[in-house]
Amino acid sequence: MNQAPRDLLARVEGTLLDPGLTVAEADERLRAWSALGLRRVLTVPWLLGELDAAGHPTMEFCGAVAFPAGGGTLANKRMEILECLRLGAKAVTVTLTPGLVLAAGAAALEKEMSALLSTAPELHVRFLVDTGRVPQEPMTVLLRLLSSCRPTHLATADGVYSEPAGPENVAWLRARLTRKVKIAAHVRALGPEGVAAFLAAGADVVATPAPELVAAPGGVPPGGAT
Repeated sequence: MNQAPRDLLARVEGTLLDPGLTVAEADERLRAWSALGLRRVLTVPWLLGELDAAGHPTMEFCGAVAFPAGGGTLANKRMEILECLRLGAKAVTVTLTPGLVLAAGAAALEKEMSALLSTAPELHVRFLVDTGRVPQEPMTVLLRLLSSCRPTHLATADGVYSEPAGPENVAWLRARLTRKVKIAAHVRALGPEGVAAFLAAGADVVATPAPELVAAPGGVPPGGAT
């Protein structure tokens, strides 16, 4: 876990998902993150449309679809994916319908996953699941479907509806999931040691609302504020 901050940031994605975030605040964060060397950002479609992407040429944007609850209809999710594509996103993170995941009904879940993947083939598609809430039986069904449908990533939510799932949850998933599906671990504000722990457990990407903590010695940003 002795990786330099720059090495860690290469595998970190900043998240702009706070529902109260203004465009000005988001722009300010993007400028600061860009100066640190961050290159990937996940945000909601509204901000994708309002932010000046040309003003952040080094950033690659990912759209958050049906975030956080995942309760939209399949048609709504597909429309949102297409809107993210129109707004310049290179990838989308789509929250799978929790009821379908927990019901362990393979046919219905596969129908949703396949439709989402086929909506905009030019986009990288990630499926977001609150894995800490999913018991073993439905998780086994989900992992089997992921291995056949093959989104680019399984995105693990950090306690959207449950207690935060730590690095051990990522390690459990990595041991059972095909290597062709990467893991994006969504976490809360963590310093470099915390992010390194998720990467060591098998995460390919760590998504956090405070990537500046990763770049700061001891996980404290410039000025000492957290």
